Amino acid sequence: MQNFETFEDVEEWLAPMGFDAFWNAVISIGLYDESDRAHCDRTLVDGIADMETVMTVTKMFAREALVRQFDLPFRCDVATKPDLSVIA
Repeated sequence: MQNFETFEDVEEWLAPMGFDAFWNAVISIGLYDESDRAHCDRTLVDGIADMETVMTVTKMFAREALVRQFDLPFRCDVATKPDLSVIA
């Protein structure tokens, strides 16, 4: 299992994944199951949505579920101890 510390860690993990890699990953960690993949497969085959839409939506739901499950914060890009010295 991937070790996530922040919201952005999840986004960075999901971003490069293609369809098969995504489904292998999320099924292996129990986030989704085979019936969820079958639903997405049917959506694509029936032309209800295109691959980009399916991947955007499923990754969004996966991201939200993982962030909620692990109570992940956003990454803070501000230095933890800002320089508060006074400039004369």
